[in-house]
Amino acid sequence: MKNPFKKSSIIDTVTNVAIGGAANVAMDYALNTIGEVAGVDLTSGTTKHAVKIAAGAIAGSMISNKYARAAFDGIATVGAANLIDGLVNGETTTTTTTATSGLPYGMIGRRPGAIRMGQQGFRKRVAGTPSALMDK
Repeated sequence: MKNPFKKSSIIDTVTNVAIGGAANVAMDYALNTIGEVAGVDLTSGTTKHAVKIAAGAIAGSMISNKYARAAFDGIATVGAANLIDGLVNGETTTTTTTATSGLPYGMIGRRPGAIRMGQQGFRKRVAGTPSALMDK
């Protein structure tokens, strides 16, 4: 049986991960510095992560040097991970408003009101459904 753990593969992987991590730290520092100069808060939020993903993906696809590609891949990977983490944990940059009464639009259980989906003739023929409970 062939040994799957080759020394050169492990060293290449560790080198690529280290370069990608260092490039991500450098990109964070650069974005924070640019944000301070421009007066924009780029220390957190979806904007910073989206910039990192776009920069890493675009630059990584145009470069043939394996170390530079590892750097930009690391930037894009960490940006995507941070973006997903922020979205899962509820970090948003927009504000949401809710209606004054009733369930919000699109919520399960909300009565559709004027919106009647489906074939209207079929709704009257559903067995066991009193017509008084249905929207007319």
